[in-house]
Amino acid sequence: MGKNLHYSIRPFIERVLMNHMAVREIEKIELDKFYAYRVKRNFNLSDVTVVLSDDYYFGSSSLLDKPEILKNGGFFLIARPEANGIEESDIAERLGIGKIGKLLGALNKENYWEYEPPKKEDE
Repeated sequence: MGKNLHYSIRPFIERVLMNHMAVREIEKIELDKFYAYRVKRNFNLSDVTVVLSDDYYFGSSSLLDKPEILKNGGFFLIARPEANGIEESDIAERLGIGKIGKLLGALNKENYWEYEPPKKEDE
């Protein structure tokens, strides 16, 4: 866990977020062990704290090691494209979990932690 991401990942995520219609602004949040952002949204939607995980496998240990900044909810972004593991949000903790596609869909909802992308057979 931490900041062990390819140098191209963060600029890609920032660019994609800034091109999302629900995003007004993103602010970097300085953390020792993680990259994080405060995503300010349009349409009177509340801000979302997004923390990037560099895990190759996002599992229960990833959740146990989540930063304090996510204790009141947010989105734990599995930032490595090749990563796998848990992508089910924790509704009780108001914590969205997933890759970039899930985050982009979740940003359209006030209760972003409840968002689940359509299943492949539904598309």
